[in-house]
Amino acid sequence: MKKLVCVDCWRRDNLTFKQRLDPAYVTPGPAHRCALHGAIRDELRKGPESTPQAA
Repeated sequence: MKKLVCVDCWRRDNLTFKQRLDPAYVTPGPAHRCALHGAIRDELRKGPESTPQAA
């Protein structure tokens, strides 16, 4: 049971859509994320000011 599992992948595979929207199933704090979900999370943290603007 020492294998790390991405929390976002686990939620996608094991919870229904309705459960994923329920705050009771959201666990705050540090968690392991796979490379794909880690990159998505990093992009969201950067915010809109880091995305290039079209002139």
